[in-house]
Amino acid sequence: MSAFYKSVNWNRQKFIYDGLLAAGLVLYLTVFAGVTFLAEPGATLETILIRGLGTAGLMLLHFILLIGPLARLDERFTPLLYNRRHLGVLMCLLGLAHAGFALVQFHALGNVNPLVSLLTATADATTVSRFPFELLGLGAMLILLLMAATSHDFWLATLTGPRWKRLHMLVYPAYALLVLHVVLGTLQAESSWVPPLLLGLGLVIVLGAHAAAAWREHARDRVEATTVGALVDVCGVDEIREGRARMAVVGGERIAVFRYDGKVSCVSSVCQHQNGPLAEGRIVDGCITCPWHGYQYRPENGTSPPPFTERIPTFNVQLRDGRVLVDPKPNAPGTHVEPARIPVPSLPAGGSTPAAPEAAGFYVGYHPRAPERYARVTRAAVGVAFGVVILVAAALAGTQEPVGNGVFEYGTLREFRGTIVERPYPMLLVPRPGITDRNAAYSRYLLVAQGKVGAQALVAGHEGHHVRTRGTIINRDGTAMLEIFSADFLTTDAPAAGGVAAPISLGRKTLRGEILDSKCWLGVMKPAEGSVHRGCATRCLSGGIPPLLIVHDPAIPSGQLLLLGPAGEPAHQHLLHYVGAPVTLTGEVLLQGKLVVMLVESVTEG
Repeated sequence: MSAFYKSVNWNRQKFIYDGLLAAGLVLYLTVFAGVTFLAEPGATLETILIRGLGTAGLMLLHFILLIGPLARLDERFTPLLYNRRHLGVLMCLLGLAHAGFALVQFHALGNVNPLVSLLTATADATTVSRFPFELLGLGAMLILLLMAATSHDFWLATLTGPRWKRLHMLVYPAYALLVLHVVLGTLQAESSWVPPLLLGLGLVIVLGAHAAAAWREHARDRVEATTVGALVDVCGVDEIREGRARMAVVGGERIAVFRYDGKVSCVSSVCQHQNGPLAEGRIVDGCITCPWHGYQYRPENGTSPPPFTERIPTFNVQLRDGRVLVDPKPNAPGTHVEPARIPVPSLPAGGSTPAAPEAAGFYVGYHPRAPERYARVTRAAVGVAFGVVILVAAALAGTQEPVGNGVFEYGTLREFRGTIVERPYPMLLVPRPGITDRNAAYSRYLLVAQGKVGAQALVAGHEGHHVRTRGTIINRDGTAMLEIFSADFLTTDAPAAGGVAAPISLGRKTLRGEILDSKCWLGVMKPAEGSVHRGCATRCLSGGIPPLLIVHDPAIPSGQLLLLGPAGEPAHQHLLHYVGAPVTLTGEVLLQGKLVVMLVESVTEG
């Protein structure tokens, strides 16, 4: 409490609580990864982790937001409430892991710092299709990190309960930011109705539970007490159970009228720790005990027993004809008020005070065991949660977009001999022996360096040179690329006589599609299109990776065109603004072997 900080040691309940959390997380990720690999064997582990960790954290946040209203609607859910901070910290760690993997996947290994890339990647806040949804997730992540960092009891004691409570109410803005992050980000690229349905269902359930709890609380607050002169008639004394309280609203504030040892006292119903409901507590060892965390106050003066210093307002109270009358004007916190004594004539033979039957059980979260009626509901809730985990993981994993058939032979180096072409983009022309057709006499490999960087610096000064190099193949639908390494780049003898055929013109065309970077699309990332990949495509193009236009047009069988300027010059810098959104391009289309090229004359968004 207020006098000193003392950590709460782990107990049996905390070990069980965290063990179930760990089991639920492992179950979710196992089901998500397993179903994903079954549905899409070509999916990459990085993508599975980003999606699995993100969706697990978001689902856990829904559970966290449901616990509070459920505990208000039915007190048997309260065992889930007391260690809710463990859920919050785990959810924050999941979000941090999701953000970390995404930051590395989409923004690392480029020409700027990953955080700078995240903040400056091409986006337009004025349009839905290009809205910088990543920044919404970043804002939510900062809030969650602040909450997780201050979740320890040390910060609760240091900040004081009311300030700590206000700080942790930021979970609701964080939830709103995360919903917008998902809606404007991942769901932009999804055609399946399952993810938006699940997100909408979760939102409705969370809002519905909070609305139901608020309506119930509001209904209790609307009960108007009868005024008797300057006093308020709260209830009959026989309506209060011995050692318990009756809640009422007086002067717009909740009060708690306690009956104990033949006396009646009235205090504010708001605990100074975390605004807990004192009216739902009971008298333990002569003190009002809050049901949330066990904070205690003396009923006659609202002060905590020494050495603690919390104080709550008290109210003057009277008894008339078996009715409890309260002065609606509160006294200063800690003011002593003489309890109203229940008249002796109303006592039955034997001297005991008549009272309503005592409700079974009084549970504070730090008690070693919950009453059985609480435990039954908790076990059922955990079972339902595990079932939801399995269903949601399977539904989200099984309805993901196809990852494409690109190939990236990561870790496998092959040796190639060919002729270097520096401009407009680095390329290796590898002879195909025995082919007489000049247009098909060479295999064309676009060249890139490691990371989100083109190979311009590696091939500088090698135009027309015959070289031997080692690289990793990246290939999709006949368009091939090599990721090469400068240390393995060796000039050899001149190539054999013979030239490369001039490109074949397919005419001037207007095509609609999406501009993206060739390295990711051809196989390094899966998927490699849409708003989710926008930041990565921006880094790749700004680093010199050749841009591609992806279309669904029968005139372009491969569906992919290398984009150049109208005079055949590099175009990656000019197309940065258009990545991650539908565009319409006009220009001459050329065929160079199997490589389709477009000389872009104009670009129109939409």
